[in-house]
Amino acid sequence: DRPVIVEEEEGHANFMHRENNITIRSATVAPGYQYTVPVLKGVVSALDPNKQSPLNTDAPLAFTSVTSPYKPNTKLFDASAIRTPLPTNKWWQNLIIEQGVDPIHPYPYVVKCLGNASTVGFPKFQATATAMTSNMAVDWQIGDANAGALTQRLVTAYDALGVQVVWTGSSNAKMAARFYKGLPFVTYEMTAMAPVLSTIHAILKVEQLALTVNSYGANAPGNATKLAQQMADRPSLTQVTLNDGSQWLLVTKPTIQWKQAGSSQLVPQEGMTAPFTGILQLAHLGDSPGANAGVLQAYAGTYPTEGSVTYAKILDKQGTGRSADVVYVYKTNTDGGGDTSQVYAASSVPAAMQLLTLVLPHHVTLLPSASILSPGLAGYRCAKGPLAAVAGNIIAYSQPLDGTQAFEGVHAMSAADKQAIQQQLRKDVAASVNVTAPDPYFFGKGVARVARLYQIAQEVGDAAAGAALRDRLLALLRPWLVARANSDPLVYDATWGGVVSTAGLGDASADFGQGRYNDHHFHYGYFLYAGAVLARHDIAAFAPLREPLSQLLRDYANPSQADAQFPFMRHFDAYDGHSWAAGLFSFADGRNQESTGEAVNAYYGAYLFALALGLQDTADFYEIVLNMEATAARRYWHPTLAQAREQFGAPFAHNAVGILWASKADFATFFGASPEFIYGIQMLPFTPATRLLLQPDWVKEAWCPPDSSACAGGMKPAAEGAASNGWAQFLYTALSVVDRATALAKVSACTPDDGNTLTNVLHWIATSGQQVS
Repeated sequence: DRPVIVEEEEGHANFMHRENNITIRSATVAPGYQYTVPVLKGVVSALDPNKQSPLNTDAPLAFTSVTSPYKPNTKLFDASAIRTPLPTNKWWQNLIIEQGVDPIHPYPYVVKCLGNASTVGFPKFQATATAMTSNMAVDWQIGDANAGALTQRLVTAYDALGVQVVWTGSSNAKMAARFYKGLPFVTYEMTAMAPVLSTIHAILKVEQLALTVNSYGANAPGNATKLAQQMADRPSLTQVTLNDGSQWLLVTKPTIQWKQAGSSQLVPQEGMTAPFTGILQLAHLGDSPGANAGVLQAYAGTYPTEGSVTYAKILDKQGTGRSADVVYVYKTNTDGGGDTSQVYAASSVPAAMQLLTLVLPHHVTLLPSASILSPGLAGYRCAKGPLAAVAGNIIAYSQPLDGTQAFEGVHAMSAADKQAIQQQLRKDVAASVNVTAPDPYFFGKGVARVARLYQIAQEVGDAAAGAALRDRLLALLRPWLVARANSDPLVYDATWGGVVSTAGLGDASADFGQGRYNDHHFHYGYFLYAGAVLARHDIAAFAPLREPLSQLLRDYANPSQADAQFPFMRHFDAYDGHSWAAGLFSFADGRNQESTGEAVNAYYGAYLFALALGLQDTADFYEIVLNMEATAARRYWHPTLAQAREQFGAPFAHNAVGILWASKADFATFFGASPEFIYGIQMLPFTPATRLLLQPDWVKEAWCPPDSSACAGGMKPAAEGAASNGWAQFLYTALSVVDRATALAKVSACTPDDGNTLTNVLHWIATSGQQVS
C-alpha cells in the first residue's frame, strides 16, 4: 500500500472517501478547506498519459504525409484550442463533424447544440424481440429571448470524460455547458442572458420548491447563523409538470422565479429586468418524482468542470486475484469556489458540494455495494440499461484481470492434441499462407492468420514450419510497412492526424470508411498481432517493421497525450469501458460498435506488442484496457437473457447484440441479420484473448436458450443453418468451452473463414476450450 502523489492533472477530490482500499486524503490546513493536491494512497498509475510516449515519437513518419479532402468544419470548434491531432471517435463526435446538428447522448439525456440554443430530451425506450430503440424527443430548448443574442456555438475544450460547448453572439450574452455522461443534471453557465425555456409539450404546472435543512445536509444545524448563511447560498428549485406526464426540476443560482408564457414557454417573472448571470440546471425526475426530487435537491448547484481517468498499477490482491483500480476524478465548481487548488475537507463538505453521478450496470457490478447511493434515483436509464446513483467526485472500481492470457492459451496441450495440431499445421502451411486482399481489413485478417500459424508452430516445436511461416510473414508485411509497394498504400493524414488507406482517403465508403477513421482498431489490431508474434520469436527480423507498426499502434491506441501526431486512445471510451467505431460519420443514434471480438483483438495485439518489446508499463496499461473492453462486451453484447431483458426491455429475446449504439441496440449486423453473423462477429478472431469473451455459463445458455423451443434464437440452430461455413465453425469453436467433444466433431467439416485455419481452431479448443480431465 504505497502512498503516491497523483499530479494535479490526474484529478482532485473534494471529500474524504474510501473504496477498494483507495484513500483520498490531504493535510489539514484550515477549517473547511485544504490547499494541497490530494494523495491517492495505494494508487500508482500504470502509465501516465501526460508524459512522453514510451513509443518513439521523434522518429520520421513511416508513411507518406498527405492531407485529407474531408476538411474539419472549423465553424464548429475553436481551432486555436483544439488542434491536430483531432479527435475522430469521441462519444460527442457529432458536435464537430458535418454541420454539427445531430444529437449527442450524455446519459441519461439526448442533447443538441444548435447555433442559437441547446435542446435537452429524456429518451423513452421501446423494445421488440430483436431491437431496443429510443425516441429523440426535444423536451426543452434553452436559449436567449433576444434574437441575435446567441448566434454561434463552438466546442472549446474536451477532456478524458467530456466536452465543453460555448455559445456567443452579437451582444455580451454567453452560454457554456460541459457535457459528461452519467449526470442527472444538465448544466448551463449563463452570462448576461435573458433566459427562455421552450418545450414541445404543454406546461401544466410550475411550482417553486421550498428549501429544507435536510436538502442541504448542513452539518451543524444548531448554529443558526451558519445555517442561515448556508441556506442563502443554496440555488433555487422549481418543479415543472408537462402534459406528457413528465416532471422536471429546474435549478438556478442566483434565484430565478419562473413564469409560464403561453402554453409551452418559461421566462423569468416581471421584476427581473437585469440580464441573468449564473447557472441553470435541468433534471428529469424519473419514475418517482417526489423521492427523486428529494435526492436531487441535496446535490443541486454542483457540476463538473473537468474529468480525468487514472488506470492504476496492476496488483495481486489477496482473495480477489489480479486487478487494477480504474478511477474517474471530477473537478467541480464547488472546489474552493472553482479554484481547483483548494478542495473541501471531509468534515465540512455537505452533500450540496459533492457531485451526484450515475453509473452503468457493469460499474454497479464492479463497485463496492456501499458506493451506490441509498436511497438513490429511480427511472434513469440509457441504451445499456438502468443507471444507479453515486455521490462523490471520485468513482473508483476494481477491474479484474485474472483471465488475461499472453501468447499461449490457458491450458497445456495434451500429447494427442499436439500431434493432431502439428499434422494439421503442415497441411495449412502448404495451403493457407497466401494473402492477396488489397485492403487493410481483409489483408490484416490474412496476415494475422499466418501469424497465428507461426505462433502455433513455435508452441508445438515445428522448427521447419516456423521458419517458413516467419519468412512468409515478413514477405507479406514488408510491402505494406517498409516498401509501401502494395496497391492501396497506407498514408499519414496530416489533416486529422492518423494513418489511413489511400483508397479510403479518396472515397468515404472505401475500405469500410477507413479514410474517415471508421474501424481503425479492427483493422490495425490484426497488424499489431502479427508484428507482436514476429517480435517475440525473431526480434532481428522484426526490426525494420518496428517503427511503422508502432505508428499503427499510435494511430488507434496511442498511450500518450503528449504525442503531436496521433490522438490519445482514438476509439476507447473510459466511461463506457469500450470502444466506439464510427469515425467521422454523423449518426442521430450516436456512436456505435459492432465487432467486440475485433475490439478485444485490437487491445490484445497492443498488449502483446508492448510485451514483446519489453515495455512493461505500456503492456500493463493495455492489459487493463483489454479487460475493460472484454468486461463491457460480456455485459452489453454477450448478455445473459436476464441481463438482456433488464438492459434492453422484457421483449428482447436474445443473448447477443450485433450493433450497440449510444441510443439503441440491434440483433443485427451491418452486413446481414443471420444469427450466425450476429454471434460470430462478437467472437472473431479466435486467439487466447477470445476466452475473455466466452464465459461457459453464457455459451451454455446462448447455445440453447432454456425458455425456447428447439433452441430458437440460439447459437445451435444458427450453427446448423450456416451450411458448414466459417461462421458455423466460429460457433462450434465457442461451444468447446462447455462441450469439447461435440465441437471437435463439428469443426473439421467446416470451411474456415478467411482469417482462420483449422489448425487455429484445433489449437484453440485444446488450449482455451473445455479442459480435459
